[in-house]
Amino acid sequence: MTRLTMAPMPEATTQTAQAAAEGVVESDGDYVDFFGEKFRLADRVGIMPMVQFGYASKKGLDSDDLEGLAAMYSLIRSVIHRPPLLDDEGQKVRDENGKALRDEREWFRFVELAEDELADGDDVMGFVNRAMEIMAARPTARREGSSPSSPQTSETSKPDSFSRAIPGADGLTPVSMLGRG
Repeated sequence: MTRLTMAPMPEATTQTAQAAAEGVVESDGDYVDFFGEKFRLADRVGIMPMVQFGYASKKGLDSDDLEGLAAMYSLIRSVIHRPPLLDDEGQKVRDENGKALRDEREWFRFVELAEDELADGDDVMGFVNRAMEIMAARPTARREGSSPSSPQTSETSKPDSFSRAIPGADGLTPVSMLGRG
């Protein structure tokens, strides 16, 4: 007689819970599929590519306009993993103008596949949207060298103000008050 046992359930994480709550399908790590190939995502995306894309969109530009294409290019490139190149001492390698050089292999692979598959704007923006969903579901971490954020509530905040603001919250302690003496 064969004894059946259940496999252990994977440990739930805050990322898993957030993805489930938002209806986001979690990916296998930090990769997104594009025409059957997996591409590693950037650790994070800076605000400027999103600002440029949003600005171009607000002006009514799209992939039929050069400015719209340039904004789209910048946004697509920003979600692909392009780590800085490091020298033997772990310092960033810079060009003659002082700009940090990056490992562009993943980006070049993406461009080549998009060209080979004759990817259109919907294909590429679908990739970007999936990438942004995954990145948004990641837990946030404070950047190296940045100072800690200031508390959201003042020391004089009272837990009872929380319960008055949210009906049915009587007796609950707001998260911001946990751990305070």
